[in-house]
Amino acid sequence: MSAGEQGAIDAAEWALASAERSRLYGWFSALYAKEVSEDMYRTHFAEGAFAPFAGLGGLGLEAELRRLEAAIASLRGTDLPRLELAADFAQLFLLDGKTSALPYASAYEGKEAASPLYGAAEARMRDFLAARALSIQSDFREPADHLAVPLALMADLAEKDAARNDIAAAATDQATFLRSALLDWLPRFVGRCQQAAPRFDFYPALATLLVGFLRADQLFLDDVGVGGREAAARAG
Repeated sequence: MSAGEQGAIDAAEWALASAERSRLYGWFSALYAKEVSEDMYRTHFAEGAFAPFAGLGGLGLEAELRRLEAAIASLRGTDLPRLELAADFAQLFLLDGKTSALPYASAYEGKEAASPLYGAAEARMRDFLAARALSIQSDFREPADHLAVPLALMADLAEKDAARNDIAAAATDQATFLRSALLDWLPRFVGRCQQAAPRFDFYPALATLLVGFLRADQLFLDDVGVGGREAAARAG
C-alpha cells in the first residue's frame, strides 16, 4: 500500500526508510566513484551474494539482482577477479564517450551520443552544492555532475532529512532533486553501459539495478509527499 493510500507515513517509519535509503545510495555512489579496491572485493564480492543490495528484491527488482549476482559469480571464476573489474571500470568510465559510458550528466544533455562535458548539468550541480554549503572531497578529481556525486548527495539528503519535521516536504524536495539530477539522464547512461559490452556484466548489471532502484525510490517519495499533504489537508 502506498503512503498516499494509507495516509502520512509516521516519523519512525520515515526514519527507518531514510536510513536504509541512505545506505543504498552510499553504496551505489562508492561503486561508481572509483574502481573496486582489494579490501572491498574481499569483504563484499568474494563469497555469497552481494549483501549491500539484498533488500532490493522487495522492490520488485529480483531479476536485476539475479543478473548482478550472476555477474559476480562469473568474476569469481577468474584468476584475478578484482583486476578484471578494474579493467571493465576503465573501459566503461574512463575512455572517450564514443566507445564507453561516460558517467557525467553533461554527456547526455545534448542530442549527440556524447555531449561536451562541463555543461549546464555540471553548473547546476555546483550551484546545488554551494546552496547547501557542501563541497566535493579534494581527492575526488571529477566534475560535479559525475554520477557518484548526486548519488552521494541523495545519501546525504536521506540521512539529514530523516529527522525533518515536515516529512511530506522532505520527500517532495528529494523527489525533485532525484528527477532533475539523476533520472533525467540516467536511462541514456544505462543504455550506453549495455552497448559498451565490457568483458564482464557487473557494471551493465549494476546500472540496470541502479535505475530500477531510483525509479522505485521516486515512486516512494512521491507517495510520501502526496500522503503527507492529504493528511495535513484532512487535519486542517
